[in-house]
Amino acid sequence: MVSLQRYPPVFLLALIFCAPLSAQRERDTYSAPSANSFEVVGQVRLADSGMPAGRIPVRLERFGGGLVDQIDTDSGGRFRFANIQRGYYRVIVNALGFRPAQQDADLQVVFRAFLVFELAAEKPAPATLLDVIDARAPVEARAELSRGREALSKKNNDEAVAHLQRAIAVYPNFFEAQLLLGMALLDGRAWKRAESAFQRALELKPGSTTAILFLGEVYWRQKRYDEAEKNLLAGLKLDDKNWHGYFTLARLYWDLNKIAQAAPAIGHALQLKPDFAPAHLLAGNILLKINQPERALSAYQEYLRLEPKGEFAAQARELVQRLKQNHNPER
Repeated sequence: MVSLQRYPPVFLLALIFCAPLSAQRERDTYSAPSANSFEVVGQVRLADSGMPAGRIPVRLERFGGGLVDQIDTDSGGRFRFANIQRGYYRVIVNALGFRPAQQDADLQVVFRAFLVFELAAEKPAPATLLDVIDARAPVEARAELSRGREALSKKNNDEAVAHLQRAIAVYPNFFEAQLLLGMALLDGRAWKRAESAFQRALELKPGSTTAILFLGEVYWRQKRYDEAEKNLLAGLKLDDKNWHGYFTLARLYWDLNKIAQAAPAIGHALQLKPDFAPAHLLAGNILLKINQPERALSAYQEYLRLEPKGEFAAQARELVQRLKQNHNPER
């Protein structure tokens, strides 16, 4: 299995991974009249009214990547992909003015998957840490924060730390600088110093979800698993859309060999951030652990598609080849 320990801070599969709450699935187990009678059908609705969404593009892709077909929904919001082969598929709805949505269809055992999508209107992105700065901070402190943020974006951690420390020296109650300092120290693997920075940030703003979750990651890095789990669960209770929090929680449970808890955590992470390659890598490890080699193969292939030159790409390719050989020993 591939280790994820060195990764910095940064389907869904039937039987273990969480499907979106708005999704409904109805799978028939009737006998297929031919080998190519598998199909994916469903409906697209508007989340605010429940009305069918007509003329919406729907894509069918192989789980490991590659377009199979694309159609528009009819006036009743319905779609159907018929006469497809047995396998794993991903259905994607991406319409202008709406949030992208996707679900997975497992046609390995059953012959028909029924999916319901509820499209939510696209909303303006909420303000982030980098958009909201304490207006009480002196100009000099803000300038150092800006320099530290730029250095951090370029992975110049030492330079970032220096600028952020100067910002805090000018204005000790600078929450944003404390939070960024913690992130820079975390990236630099200075766990204890990062812990102090995040704790100070929480003193300045006790309800900061970001600080709570990153402090949970710092505890995980130090193998303080009980404290890490407590912080991560608390942070996710405040923000259940934080993909990074779920990913860290999955890594924590993986370390503890709590596979039953790791699986849904990585499932949530991938629902929220399907293009995050390391999450697919961890999903592959989890699936191998529970003896699901075919699904593990798909997860590793997706990791390689997203990160073909990643740190663990060579090991992942070796695993893919081995899994393929085991699945098709005659080749």
